Amino acid sequence: MEDMRHWIYRQHLFARACQGLIPGSVDRVASNRYRSGEREPGRNLESLSRNRWHALMMISCGKLLTMVSCCALIQPSLSWADAGDVFNLSAGVSVLSDDNLFRLPPSADPKSETITTTTVGLNLDKSIGLQRVLANVKMIDYRYNRNDYLDFLAFNYDAKWLWAAGTRWTGEFAFQRSQLPNDYANDRTLGRRNVQTYQLNRFEANYWFHSSWAALAGVLRTSLDNQVPTGVDGDYEADGYNFGLRYLGASGNSLTARAIHLEGNYSKRPFNTAFQFDNGFTQDNYQLDLTWLVSGLSQIRGRIEYLDREYQNFSQRDYSGVAANLQYAYAISGKTTLTLAYIRALEAYQQLTTSYYVLDDVALSAQWLATNKITVNGLLGYGRQDYRGAIIPLPAGVPQREDNTARLAVDVAYQAARWLQFKAGVTLQKRDSNYDIYEYRDRTAFVSATLQY
Repeated sequence: MEDMRHWIYRQHLFARACQGLIPGSVDRVASNRYRSGEREPGRNLESLSRNRWHALMMISCGKLLTMVSCCALIQPSLSWADAGDVFNLSAGVSVLSDDNLFRLPPSADPKSETITTTTVGLNLDKSIGLQRVLANVKMIDYRYNRNDYLDFLAFNYDAKWLWAAGTRWTGEFAFQRSQLPNDYANDRTLGRRNVQTYQLNRFEANYWFHSSWAALAGVLRTSLDNQVPTGVDGDYEADGYNFGLRYLGASGNSLTARAIHLEGNYSKRPFNTAFQFDNGFTQDNYQLDLTWLVSGLSQIRGRIEYLDREYQNFSQRDYSGVAANLQYAYAISGKTTLTLAYIRALEAYQQLTTSYYVLDDVALSAQWLATNKITVNGLLGYGRQDYRGAIIPLPAGVPQREDNTARLAVDVAYQAARWLQFKAGVTLQKRDSNYDIYEYRDRTAFVSATLQY
């Protein structure tokens, strides 16, 4: 379900600045609290056209077999990445066939594409006394078969120092960077490559004044940079601080209440009175994060918050409201898990007819451990985006834009060896809109191979 998580990720990128304040979501709260000198590891809970499947498989198998053959030559020296290893190396290749790369409506003659990604990664996990250093560094090479002007090499990292001073003071230094190709579903910057670079740096401290309660405070800096200027997801830099209270029970249940204040500026976008493109904003978020065991077989986790964004000069662009990211997981058996997820997000989307949109998305996913080597994942989702905040009057009878997106995804993973995994999947997406130019249908299929040692 990697591409589905990627879809949601792209829908509310700015919110990651606030979500990132909870280390690795709520699960790693316990990791930041060093009880008895130990840290609990965090729990780790793409579509296909029939007449193109043969071509996809021919291209994919050639690339995958090349990598696997090379690995087989050195297999005797490989060992599986164990939990106690300080360093782990990974490498992978994935071939994805997309029959509507630019997310165009059927009347616009959608173009297909085959995208090959090659990934090399390094993981570090080192404990020194009460201190722990984590790092995940990846180089991802994107290669497009037809539109080679979109090729690029991404450099991503996620590094953390989980620090502790005695038994009462704990915290985290964190540095994150991710580069992603343009999301054509929302920003149709056609004919040009637009790579988005997102960065988040933060520091947080917890003071445990009780065995289960801590006061917390921190600072952060986040930024988004586009190769091509865009008002939809304009370049920004933001600095902020947060403070709050955290509860961690003996059973592992946790609650974190915090307030976050951000002050941002649009570093590259010119100030424009006619289009009301501002040069800065402030945003306040009031969050409640939770991880709660409902029973021995089920858990609810996620975040509920109220956010309020105000612009420096153009109040018509302001927006506020409730946002959420919640998951309810239920273990039907030792081999099958169902997860019901709900996301509500408010994100800037600045045009003359809209200032922001509200996303409501519901998804039901399932994971089945068919055997000790085969895992099957499925997802069914539906999302609605309502666009609001027009700065010019709309003609009589013309509504604000509304999009409805349905998606279905299935993938199968096969653990061929302790150091080698194969995966294949298919995803179908369909977006309906009251503005025809924003409608599209998309089918993608992928195959991949990953090794880790």
